[in-house]
Amino acid sequence: MSLTVSLKLRAFLADFLEERTSFEILVMNYGLYLSAQGAETQALRQSILANNMANAGTTGFKPDIPLFRAHLPYDVTHLQSNSIPDTLERQTGGVELVATVTDHRQGPLNVTNAQLDVAVVGDGFLQVSNGQDTFLTRDGHLTLDPNGAIVSASDGATVLSVDGEPIVIPPETQNIAIAADGMVSGTSFGGTVVPLGQLAIVEPTDYASLKKEGDNHYTAAGAVQPSVTAQLRQGVLEESAMNPVEGMVELIQTARVFEMNMNMMKHVDEMLGQLIQSVPRR
Repeated sequence: MSLTVSLKLRAFLADFLEERTSFEILVMNYGLYLSAQGAETQALRQSILANNMANAGTTGFKPDIPLFRAHLPYDVTHLQSNSIPDTLERQTGGVELVATVTDHRQGPLNVTNAQLDVAVVGDGFLQVSNGQDTFLTRDGHLTLDPNGAIVSASDGATVLSVDGEPIVIPPETQNIAIAADGMVSGTSFGGTVVPLGQLAIVEPTDYASLKKEGDNHYTAAGAVQPSVTAQLRQGVLEESAMNPVEGMVELIQTARVFEMNMNMMKHVDEMLGQLIQSVPRR
């Protein structure tokens, strides 16, 4: 074999190996990208589940549910099994977090027999105010402030009536009763039952517009209206709708999937390093 043919053959083999190596590097980069995306997604899911678990004992709490969307691989979406994009920007596949929704299912009811404890049964909320903004809440653990107004026991927010005003209980009032429709009444020293106001029980026109504001409060982007199905039960509290056993299982699953993605990133990185070292030097 002549020297010229030998040099041409070596150049051809070098070009071939370089092209093949470039393709393998692209594939490995894509795998690294998918694993990183999977790890990031599981980290987001873990933070949502952890917040749910932290509120497993919060009265009237509603857990959040992360929603994910899986993207089909490039060859499936474009029906070109032999064509692979040359840049990561054009690649598909993987999974991403697209939304977080709140599960508004009824939570378990716990009988407390306290006069100012109420549970909202059905679709509806109490209205409370911090003096500046008005919020919706399912937390029916109520008490009286120094002025006798009905307030939330957790943060002191004023519970509003159907007129948008506080309901004040006179000092001499005994045997406070709260009816299913929110009507509050009490017995005076003379034995007379006196109506004191009616708690507002409302619901948003669109539950998707509800936004959590912390302290078990919600705000509605749209309008709210009186609830036609919700009722109040006195002496009862609605517990958190978060099931701690199911939440713990989901947290363990999420942690394991996150660990798997991190291990895959480590393996791909090691393989990529070995592949780069194998590129022929010219």
